[in-house]
Amino acid sequence: MNSESVNFDLLFDADEYRSSGHGPFTFFAYPTTLAVANGLPPDEDACQFLGEVQKRGIDVTIWSTSPAENTTYFACRKDDIQRLFQVLQELEKPDFFGENFCYERTEELFRKANQ
Repeated sequence: MNSESVNFDLLFDADEYRSSGHGPFTFFAYPTTLAVANGLPPDEDACQFLGEVQKRGIDVTIWSTSPAENTTYFACRKDDIQRLFQVLQELEKPDFFGENFCYERTEELFRKANQ
């Protein structure tokens, strides 16, 4: 898995953020059992997607210790939610990652885990 598009030095600590009274806002999910190096999903497009969100100035994390069983998330801080929505609208255009990329790829990865 090529993880070059993700800057791991910029990922914030979701558990620390949560323990300070804030809930990370999740926008992409995949089965933790499918995670590869550095907790990334086994999907190059999803890794590139996370990198593109980072490049647009959104602080993100890979949250593998969320309360949801066997679910790892891409998440952002509460203060970035509105900007994230704008970034998602841009990235989910047909000429980028495609409409409903997060939803459809999440569903695909969970189906894969259940096979």
